[in-house]
Amino acid sequence: MEGSLSVRVAPRTATALETGRLDLDAALGHAAPDRLTILVLAYLLAPVLLFLGGWTAAWAGALLVPTALAALAAAPGWRGPWPLRPRAGLACLGFGLLWAVGATGTHHLLHAAADWQIRDAVLLDLAAGRGPVAYKVDGQAWLLRAPLGYYMPAALVGRLLGPAAAEAALWAWTGLGLALALALLACLARRIAPRRRPWIAVAVTAGLFTVFGGLDILPNVWLDWRAGAGPLASWGRGGDWWARLFQYSGHVTLLLWAPNHAMPAWLGALLLLRHGFHPRFARAAALPLVAGAFWSPLAAFGAAVLTLPAVLRGGLRPALRAALAPANLLSLLVALPVCLYLTAGSDRIPHGPLFWKEALAWALQQWLLLLAVEVLAWAGFAWLAVRGRLLAAAVAMLCLLPLYVFGPGNEMTMRGGMAPIAVLSVAAAAGLLAPAPGRWQRVGRAGLLACALLAALGSAMEASLVVAHPPWPASRDCSLPEAARQSVFDHDTDWSHYVVRWPDPVLEAWMAPPAPRPVHPDSLARCWPGG
Repeated sequence: MEGSLSVRVAPRTATALETGRLDLDAALGHAAPDRLTILVLAYLLAPVLLFLGGWTAAWAGALLVPTALAALAAAPGWRGPWPLRPRAGLACLGFGLLWAVGATGTHHLLHAAADWQIRDAVLLDLAAGRGPVAYKVDGQAWLLRAPLGYYMPAALVGRLLGPAAAEAALWAWTGLGLALALALLACLARRIAPRRRPWIAVAVTAGLFTVFGGLDILPNVWLDWRAGAGPLASWGRGGDWWARLFQYSGHVTLLLWAPNHAMPAWLGALLLLRHGFHPRFARAAALPLVAGAFWSPLAAFGAAVLTLPAVLRGGLRPALRAALAPANLLSLLVALPVCLYLTAGSDRIPHGPLFWKEALAWALQQWLLLLAVEVLAWAGFAWLAVRGRLLAAAVAMLCLLPLYVFGPGNEMTMRGGMAPIAVLSVAAAAGLLAPAPGRWQRVGRAGLLACALLAALGSAMEASLVVAHPPWPASRDCSLPEAARQSVFDHDTDWSHYVVRWPDPVLEAWMAPPAPRPVHPDSLARCWPGG
């Protein structure tokens, strides 16, 4: 229990404070898995169960669904307490649903980012009938092959009640995930600052997490001023792409554009921060990673890399024993069909080292600028106030990720960086909340306050998309191929990573046979008339 934990680790935390910096390894990561942990795991795993039960052949589903349920049943935490008081839990749920309004594509009451042209089509196709979903374009069958975790529960509602219900369910599903993130943040805040009033610690931690991002406002003001557009030209446009080659998306950007990728990254990182050093968590550490991969493979990859230093903290032998625990072994069995599905046809996705694909001088300059603006400013000031192996691992990972390009728009950086950025956010909140007995700790806190202000300004500029442009309705007619052909990204994006040719010899051995839907992308009216 977290209450008993605070007594056990308090001397270690005090010792760390005597040296000037808060030791995050002592303050965080030692909570035993509990019912909140189980609820987060169930949230991440539910779409996988729908996929295994609805998209696989009968014999495969009969084996795989019980295996996934057994992995969840074997996870530690079922007998643990609920860590929050009822009022706090309800507050997390209420604020989570309110926060989900920022994912404007889930309701279209406000302007939605352009990516929702594709996301709406995926949800509509999934809600149109039973899986697997396939299309027939110009005589060729194509299987929908994409990370579908975010959409599956809402699509099930839409199959029963129609597209409008699917949209409402997607907002509620997003709100539930954000409520779980807030609950985890509340638990972390109590451990970071046990001597402060709980509501202050939670408000600082959750508030910073909500607006966290790089100092994009600085390069955007500079570039817009040099171009003669004025310092606030990014109003209504957003500005995370200033580095051109890659970006580390802020949390407001992620909620607006890609909550499907953000959710598994945030929940995975927060689980790790809360439980990562506890030996019981290591016995089920594979489960959130496998489940998260069905939501976003690269986001799960980022969380997996951070998991390694956490579980290895207790030594190699205990880590190996934990790897052989039932929950982990069962999770690996579930991972097999998920990985086969997600990697089918992935050889067509562009990838390679950054300096092989771009001019060396230009790429090196942009990489160093990205690190300075997005990572090192936060990390440097945070390191003056706090320390910890997960923080060090997150910063190292953020420095190295841009060096390998994978996917359109360098998905490796955008998606793989989400979990380490979440860790950096919590570390920055800890730096703001921790006592500052020395000069350098006060410098660190002042620097973090300045970074928080600049990040909030940048987040406001990104959120200006919502108020600077009118809302547009989700298409009720367009399938994925039609939406891709008619979207604003038609001329600069290859959507082949969403589909794979059917039949595929690896997939047809265990998947249910699809019924491809005939699609004629060029002959239909626009998906968004007047839009």
